[in-house]
Amino acid sequence: MHAYIPTKDDLKELIRDAVKETVNDSLPGAIRKATRKKWLTTDEVMDILQCSRRHVQHLRDSGRLPYRQNGRTIRYNIEEVEAYLNKGKVNSNGEPK
Repeated sequence: MHAYIPTKDDLKELIRDAVKETVNDSLPGAIRKATRKKWLTTDEVMDILQCSRRHVQHLRDSGRLPYRQNGRTIRYNIEEVEAYLNKGKVNSNGEPK
């Protein structure tokens, strides 16, 4: 049995390839997450959910969509809006995920 001992250049290339692959996979999502707004207005939530203002209010009133209110200003956390969207996910065979 012969053991393979990689050279320093082989190790550098393996590490470079692994780092490059990791960065290419993670960077777009990290940039998107870093540059997006954390708090959304009702109009922005309406666009994301593709629904009416009244439906957003119904989701808020029924407790299905958490919100924060400062005076008359209402804001929704983007992660909570995404969590609400993900609750309705189904597999291609129609089963809930």
